[in-house]
Amino acid sequence: MTRYNWGTANTSPPLALVDVRSMFVSVERVLDPALRERAVIVLSNNDGCAVAGSDEAKALGVQMGDPWFQLRDKPHLADLVAKSSNYEEYGAFSSRFHETVATISATTETYSVDEAFVGLPRADPAATADTLQARVRQWTGLPTAAGIGPTKTLAKVAQRHAKAIGQPLVDLTAWSPHDVGDLLATTPVSEVWGIGPRLTAGLAGLGIHTAADLAFADAGVLRRRWSVVLERTTRELAGVPCMPVGFTPKDRQQLMYSRMLGATVSTSAEMRSVLAQYAAAAARRLRAHGLDTALMQVWISSSRFRDDIAHHSAAVAFDPPTSDPLRLITSARAVLPKMRQGWPYNRAGILLTGLSPAGATPQLWPGETPSRLRLAAALDELAGRYGRGAVGWGPTGLRDRRRWDMRRERLSPAGTTSWTQLLTVR
Repeated sequence: MTRYNWGTANTSPPLALVDVRSMFVSVERVLDPALRERAVIVLSNNDGCAVAGSDEAKALGVQMGDPWFQLRDKPHLADLVAKSSNYEEYGAFSSRFHETVATISATTETYSVDEAFVGLPRADPAATADTLQARVRQWTGLPTAAGIGPTKTLAKVAQRHAKAIGQPLVDLTAWSPHDVGDLLATTPVSEVWGIGPRLTAGLAGLGIHTAADLAFADAGVLRRRWSVVLERTTRELAGVPCMPVGFTPKDRQQLMYSRMLGATVSTSAEMRSVLAQYAAAAARRLRAHGLDTALMQVWISSSRFRDDIAHHSAAVAFDPPTSDPLRLITSARAVLPKMRQGWPYNRAGILLTGLSPAGATPQLWPGETPSRLRLAAALDELAGRYGRGAVGWGPTGLRDRRRWDMRRERLSPAGTTSWTQLLTVR
């Protein structure tokens, strides 16, 4: 693939995508070193199915999405260790990971809970990336895989290749254009960052099947036919930086909080407590992002496997937009009159749209009173200091476990986030 050209890549500072390998499993192994080199999976909400797995588990044929009730009865998986999702620990380790990355480079961008883009120096970027990975391993115990490239998209390709060949680091800036072209030619377009199944099918209609095909395509045509996002991806594969570290192409348009219940709920009184907890959580996320919402959509539903599925929804508009938890909690009750009493509901959710920066919408009359806003800020501070279960709004402040709370029967101790569950060193 000698016609591949880096374009302006050689004049651009390199960057890396650093990814924690099997984040959830890696955290479980830090909490319990006895799990190292064993087949381990982490289960979804209510211990439903596998959502993360170690290399050893994948070698046994375990696939993501496999139901736990099926896996636990298979004789050849007798030694498979399953863990409930420990979101508190995963969140804490994610924060430590990103804080550690920031000690090496002043130019970083959080891409996800376990991935970060990092700006690197032009001189020997691989050495800096290697130092970063060693520090993450030493300070957090988490193993990483990293890819270096002149653009975000090529760094993502390099990082995927590093994981595929079992290497901690792949530096495309040290490769020749011929070798980079060969790698792109063997990379299916479906594995390119941001290319989903529908777009893969559409690109196939134009004869674009690999990352190399996409790199050589006419970016302007792809923009007119699909979007500017695809144009950026195409140009970045060709070595032209379009998304510098810290680039945010689009503001958040919506925020959703939805969960499967740990047990069915059949009364409006109990469902009111469910919706209060979900609305309070959604409001907390709004305030964390500095946003207000103009529209809430709330829904409840029964199992999709029932013959007679019950699904009810309601929408509530806010004028002016708000992030006040009491307004959201009260408004979430709008769906309750539609509920069938005695019917087994197992899911609820809240979608907030019409988002805008907090306080950005002009008001013709006063919105939330200053005392209400101070109360919300005080509860946020208390929750941050003593944990979210320490205090809450109405039923959300009750500490006793509720019947419908998410089941986590295989939960590891919160060894780094709870004083009562500190790790024991023998």
